[in-house]
Amino acid sequence: MSKRFILLLIFISFASLAGCSSKSSEITIDNIISTFSENEIHVDEGNTPLYDMIGASDGVTFKYDNKVVIYVYDSEKDLKKAKKDYNIIKDWPSNGRFMLEAYDEKVIDIFNGIK
Repeated sequence: MSKRFILLLIFISFASLAGCSSKSSEITIDNIISTFSENEIHVDEGNTPLYDMIGASDGVTFKYDNKVVIYVYDSEKDLKKAKKDYNIIKDWPSNGRFMLEAYDEKVIDIFNGIK
């Protein structure tokens, strides 16, 4: 085998390893729903939030003593833009491309702890 071929194989091996080690732990709505369910905060199937009024692409309402809504954005960039465009949501907690509307510290802590 030629040196070039061996170097090419080594390069391909390192490149594939680098690709495999990329971060793939993006938060999903399923992660959030599962984590909330584990903490006895369940989805309210019959109540869909008006997510499009604040530029979100989707939303989920939860049954709880106080209001708990997760808004889903297509990207973190879209969420940041919405926070600039809609003053009412500028201080709501966000995690990745998700934003929480809740005023209960327990719920906020659970949301912020999702990785």
